[in-house]
Amino acid sequence: MEKFTEDWYDKCYFADKKGKAFKRPNGSTEHWGYRNPDGDIKGADQIIKAWKTMFNPQNLLDVGCGRGPIVAYARNIGIEAFGFDWSKWAINEGRFARCKSEWLRCHDATKPWPYPNNSFDLLIALDFWEHIYVEDLDFVISEMFRVAHKWIFLEIAIAGSGGLQGRVEEGYVLKKGAPIPIELEGCAVAGHVTVRKESWWLDKFERDEWQVRRDMVNWFYSLLAPLSIKNWLLNLVLILERIE
Repeated sequence: MEKFTEDWYDKCYFADKKGKAFKRPNGSTEHWGYRNPDGDIKGADQIIKAWKTMFNPQNLLDVGCGRGPIVAYARNIGIEAFGFDWSKWAINEGRFARCKSEWLRCHDATKPWPYPNNSFDLLIALDFWEHIYVEDLDFVISEMFRVAHKWIFLEIAIAGSGGLQGRVEEGYVLKKGAPIPIELEGCAVAGHVTVRKESWWLDKFERDEWQVRRDMVNWFYSLLAPLSIKNWLLNLVLILERIE
């Protein structure tokens, strides 16, 4: 594997009991995957309720929505939610049973997003940014800020967070078309191509018209049982607010 394409994010990635194969430095083969047959997310209803309490959005965009469970749960409590993802399998055959097809789009985030400026009260991107090649980041970030109206909620796997198959303290960046070093296959198998520290990401998202709301992150945590977001506690959760 020298470049992750939309075909990587298939049934094997999301739902297969065995998952995707990868090599260890000792030459052994192991497997990783979400192994989630129905596409549901434990605790998603509580997460959505917390966002409703904090942001009270009329509408929401889930960037890199996968199979659409967040969109479906948001719709359950009256938020006009939409999502897009690169994976044709996730949006079509693998779509979460309670998520209607008209709420989702199959779209490449590195191409212009099919939404007007300032379209969404709340934009979320969960486990998304680490999947974007560094060569594409500036464009994708600009599109995020273009379509977001008031609030942005991000959750990102970062360097030193525990990773997928072991700790990568300093992080790494995989270039398009470059071979994946065998020592990184255990992390890259999930499609993680840009894994950097929190400070690096904060620099990337810095904009004069947006402010980081660390107090809101603490509020978010206080509204949820820790076990419902145990993986997020290892990663970077970031809330940005547009300055009026």
